Amino acid sequence: LLGMKIVIITALIVVNMAIFNGNIRYPSDAVQANKVEVASEEPTATVIPTATAANYVEHVIQQRFEKRADNVRRICEAPGSEAATVTKPRELFDVPSIGLLWCPTFKAGSSNWLDLVCKANFHTQIYEDCDISTLRANNPTTRYLDVGPEEFHYNRVMKEELGLPFMTVRNPVTRFLSAYRDKYELARSYPFYRRRQGEEIVRKYRSVDPKLSSEGKEALLMEARELIHDQQQLHLPPEVVARNPYLNPPGPTFREFVKWALNGGMDPHIMPYYQSCAPCAINYDILRLEKLNEESGYLFTVIERSFLSLDFRKFLNIHGKTDECLLKYYRTISRHDLQALYSQFLKVDCELYSYPCKETIVEILAAGRISNEIVKC
Repeated sequence: LLGMKIVIITALIVVNMAIFNGNIRYPSDAVQANKVEVASEEPTATVIPTATAANYVEHVIQQRFEKRADNVRRICEAPGSEAATVTKPRELFDVPSIGLLWCPTFKAGSSNWLDLVCKANFHTQIYEDCDISTLRANNPTTRYLDVGPEEFHYNRVMKEELGLPFMTVRNPVTRFLSAYRDKYELARSYPFYRRRQGEEIVRKYRSVDPKLSSEGKEALLMEARELIHDQQQLHLPPEVVARNPYLNPPGPTFREFVKWALNGGMDPHIMPYYQSCAPCAINYDILRLEKLNEESGYLFTVIERSFLSLDFRKFLNIHGKTDECLLKYYRTISRHDLQALYSQFLKVDCELYSYPCKETIVEILAAGRISNEIVKC
């Protein structure tokens, strides 16, 4: 019986891989280089007999950075490259006191870097109220970006006047889900997202009784809004939740969030990296969130600021690791929406930064869809 289960599961994975691959279109079918393999993060077989342990670690991390930069360059130079169509980053923040130029990528360690940049750029009394808006209001690099996409060039002057450009990336599949869980899933969290996009998503995509009048729907929405505002911990009466679909759950489900994103909804926390940072226009040092502790340490060594460190303790997700919950959430969306999500939000970043996203999508498809949209993880 066990052997039969293994055969069936293997067959499902093969079938889904075939179906999924059949729906993927690359910029140029004639150029095989566009089909990206997952670049190994392992060091090449290099013997450094005289190197200290610290020097060897630096050597390994330097190799990673070089491989990532080479892969990005290869994708950018491929005919029909989607990444190459973005020629100017949305924003950059210079940190002259430590010699860095930061392109923020939200939900990929941005809170850790924001914490460091605020400390580096401002005095203590200002730092306490420092957020991304504070940096934008005091950002001298705006003058370099205040041009059209065709006029922007990362030229010699910028290289001389600004710090070492870097960005942080994270597995795009995990990052998209993390943005949903952190900003939208819990209606009591981040009131801005709940009151704006969150309510819009629920209003548009929540399944309700088709016989219900427009006035009836509006009355239920108003009730949901008031209860969510009053009940900080969302311990809502079961009878109220049972009769009001806009409270079950009170925030958007992942399926609803994906529908919203696919139909033009945009949030900087899910914007693809290549659209935010234009990696084909600037040669960044690329750090992975999954290895941020050691790689940020290497970056600080390169800029001769080895005394710096990121504070990882302040930004831990108290609701559990997104990686461990990934399959549960993604199985609530349809095959069509999953493939559309990959194409619109994930594919280019996965190729640029060598994340095995296709394998993850295939695993989700093989596991099969579940009907219950309310995920507990």
